[in-house]
Amino acid sequence: MAGLIVGLAVMAVLMTAVMPVWKHTVQREKEEELVFRGEQYAHAIGMFQRKTANAYPPTLDLLVQQKFLRKKYKDPVTNDDFVPLTQASQAAQAGAQSAQAQPGRGGATTPGATPQAGVPAGGVIGVTSKSTDESIRLYKGRSHYNEWAFIYTPPAQAVGAGVSGGATAPGAGVGGRGGQGQAPQRGQPPGGAGGFPNRGGRSFQPAQQGQLGQPRGTGR
Repeated sequence: MAGLIVGLAVMAVLMTAVMPVWKHTVQREKEEELVFRGEQYAHAIGMFQRKTANAYPPTLDLLVQQKFLRKKYKDPVTNDDFVPLTQASQAAQAGAQSAQAQPGRGGATTPGATPQAGVPAGGVIGVTSKSTDESIRLYKGRSHYNEWAFIYTPPAQAVGAGVSGGATAPGAGVGGRGGQGQAPQRGQPPGGAGGFPNRGGRSFQPAQQGQLGQPRGTGR
């Protein structure tokens, strides 16, 4: 009987030591699954936008009905549905954060403010969790599950994409083929091979190469 009591005591101590490790491992697995399922929603919203000219789906059920999403995933942390994120809710959250960061500023956006111009007013833009518990890992700098916003972000285009190489320099080749019509270079007389104008209406012809230094003829 005493041995049984000692054995139970040892098992209790071991369970006390193992339980936090086991709980920590289970929580990490749930976080991995939360990221996977949340990004599945974000990916499905991105495919829906590409098909509908950047429109957002009105509900999450529509993503499943139109085969953009395999099924309506549950939140593994709460075992409940994900919370849909809309542009109105994101605008209200951004306004609340701005008001907290800058108290007393008249230009701060108030909660419930309308979205920016050119952005669709309705539709689901992503999902998040209902749980307000603190997470083990950080997701995009956030440490609470309800702050993990799984939103589709379109890839940014490279700067200068679509510009063809080898563009002609400004002013090159103007005036016709073979460089005709270009401005005369420095030191070249106007008109190309013509002479320089001189006083009295005469023109001075520049000496040809090889004629310099030759004596003038006396054929007069």
